[in-house]
Amino acid sequence: LVPELQKVCQNVQFQEIRDEALKALSGLTKALGDSYKVSEDKTAEDAMEAEKKRVDDEQERLRAEKAAAEAKQKEIEEKEAQERAKFKEAMDAQRELDKIEAQKAAEKKREEEAKKEKAKLSTKGMSGKCQGCGLKKCKKTCMFYRN
Repeated sequence: LVPELQKVCQNVQFQEIRDEALKALSGLTKALGDSYKVSEDKTAEDAMEAEKKRVDDEQERLRAEKAAAEAKQKEIEEKEAQERAKFKEAMDAQRELDKIEAQKAAEKKREEEAKKEKAKLSTKGMSGKCQGCGLKKCKKTCMFYRN
């Protein structure tokens, strides 16, 4: 049974199955080692002790690998979170700039419309000349003439 569990531990790709096989192998070698302690056979007891030590070392190595992978994954996730935060901040700033620019454009458009409306209602143009006759002082024949 021990050789079969050793093969499973070495050849299985799925970590969960391998971990369970290592736990079973550890328990089995401990139990077998304890049963050999009762008898006088030192070589079998030593073999079981060596196998148990090897299994424990393998489990510890796998735990260390898993912890290192988790630490690396956590570091990557933190970097991604920081990048997302920076990107969000940049997008918010860009939206704010676009909003300010749109407000300025709307204000400029309102000012231009107000100037045009004022020019429509006034008898004098932007240069100060009459819109009817084109002179600074209208003649009596001009429709905008005032006394």
